[in-house]
Amino acid sequence: MRPAVNIAILGDGLVYWAGGIDLLRTLLNGICATPRDGKSIFLLLPEEDWKYKTFLIFTQIRDRLTALLSKSGQRPSTRTRPTDTELKNTFAPYEDRVQVRFFDGTARGLLTSLREIKADVVFPCMTSRGREFPVPWIGYLLDFQHRHLPHLFSRLELLYRERKINALLRDAETIVVNARAVKADALAFRRETRATIIALPFAPSIRAQWLNADPLETRKRYHLPIGYFIICNQFWIHKDHKTAFRAFARFLASRSPDDEPIHLVCTGGMHDYRAPAYLDEIKELLLELKISQSVHLLGYIAKEDQIALVRGSIAVIQPTLFEGGPGGGSIYDAVALGVLGLVSDIPVNREIDDPNIAYFASGDSEGLAQLMIEAPSRPRPQFDNPALISRSNDRLRMLGETLDRAVAAALAPHRS
Repeated sequence: MRPAVNIAILGDGLVYWAGGIDLLRTLLNGICATPRDGKSIFLLLPEEDWKYKTFLIFTQIRDRLTALLSKSGQRPSTRTRPTDTELKNTFAPYEDRVQVRFFDGTARGLLTSLREIKADVVFPCMTSRGREFPVPWIGYLLDFQHRHLPHLFSRLELLYRERKINALLRDAETIVVNARAVKADALAFRRETRATIIALPFAPSIRAQWLNADPLETRKRYHLPIGYFIICNQFWIHKDHKTAFRAFARFLASRSPDDEPIHLVCTGGMHDYRAPAYLDEIKELLLELKISQSVHLLGYIAKEDQIALVRGSIAVIQPTLFEGGPGGGSIYDAVALGVLGLVSDIPVNREIDDPNIAYFASGDSEGLAQLMIEAPSRPRPQFDNPALISRSNDRLRMLGETLDRAVAAALAPHRS
């Protein structure tokens, strides 16, 4: 019989962007997918304390200053941390399996909450908790983007990332990562680490309510044509929207005037703090390519709407130059929903385990355009809703078993 274990899932550091919240959902889905005997699960979320409000003020000041560097003089509204109420609603579907608690966002507040719930282990920790932290913890290493694309970061950011990663690899006994490529980077860049690094399996999952949304109704609400491709990425430089736009221009040029219109839809926040003028460059490129009327920049939209649009699309395009997990969040969703994905062939994306994926060379707009031309008639596996749910459950069990092994590895030195 397994000993009882109280597991704390830590939302600190992840609740500030949509991809982080999706990761929390994935971890919860996985940890809940394995047997519950003797296992209690808690989700600890930082509340809107004075530290967050101060951070928000500085963020707003920063955005006003960076707007001065933009040719338009305007900066799109940025997505900030959801409110406590929004977070409660986001994780309400888990309330029968997970206890959601808020703490004041400080290290002392976290430790107080961990003691109150008698936590045996806490993860994912994006920053080191130190070797003397009284509760066993599992680190979470996002990626080594700063090593592969250093030109996208300031010297201060490069230093900050190096110190943060070094501390994790120095202090953690167990670390989880989202891809084998990230594990390989960690072992290559930090050979001296003593941590056990566990790469999580590719485990895209589906929520049953996603299958209830009507793609047709959602498409009409956003004034989209019947046929469209979709990109669901933040407008960060490394996501490489420009390659996709050039490919889309080639795709449109290949079509007859009598063909039904096919557009390109983009969702996701439209601000990269590292490049304040990037959105202006994007809009100028759309004008230069003469495709502005066929490209929809929707910005940040509700997850349910995004999923409905993915389900109704011809394909999800993922042109990214770098990811910390196979395909990024948009391809996780595409695979879970049985939707075709057109994906750049960077090493981490080659870890995607699904037949409904077509690859093009990273940065190759011509190669992507050819895949787009072929996409409407491309044979692809067909899955009904029960099959999608069954596939999702199988993958989540694999994820849950891997997370259980990570928990066991973190607890072993303390229980012995």
